[in-house]
Amino acid sequence: MEDLEKKQAEAREERERAELRKLALAEHAVFRSAGGWKKRTYRNQALLSQATSENVSLEISLSEQRGILLVRTAIAMDFPVATGRKSHPTPAGDYTIRSKEKNYASNLYGRIYDAQDLLVVSDADARSDMVPEGGRFEGATMPYWMRLTDSGVGLHVGYVPGRPASHGCIRLKRDSATQIFDLVKVGTPVVIAENAPSLALPEPG
Repeated sequence: MEDLEKKQAEAREERERAELRKLALAEHAVFRSAGGWKKRTYRNQALLSQATSENVSLEISLSEQRGILLVRTAIAMDFPVATGRKSHPTPAGDYTIRSKEKNYASNLYGRIYDAQDLLVVSDADARSDMVPEGGRFEGATMPYWMRLTDSGVGLHVGYVPGRPASHGCIRLKRDSATQIFDLVKVGTPVVIAENAPSLALPEPG
């Protein structure tokens, strides 16, 4: 009897989620039909009011340079991002957030100063650029850091010019990053793909 009740509850929840997705897609389509949407951030406030660390997930669209926040599998936010440029592409795949840190600095990328504290390398890679004797490496600041891989790929506040521009990370504008940082937890799913799965055409009916 308990198994039957559980299955019925799960079926009800899936029907509710499907209806939520349908309504959210329709509202989101209105946003995307307006001019200049690529520079703007979309928020479905009704859905965001239901958001918890247990029911959110993220998608990153490499082709569109957009991020999607899903609440109960429905589109709640659509925001600009900057992923890795050709020399440092952001790896597609299924990930989870491994750690969060508001004030983070890269141990791979940053600036190198000499012993007189003069800047000698403005876009340094700690793995290949040498620090002169008496000098120092200063890691690039990555506020609201959300780690995805052991190799240093994550989401963080940064410059978002509307094209791939990073060393592989996903840069977000500050208002998006702070909101998302507060919603996600360690373990939140993140899909990075050429196209966001949630924006695929809905099945007929």
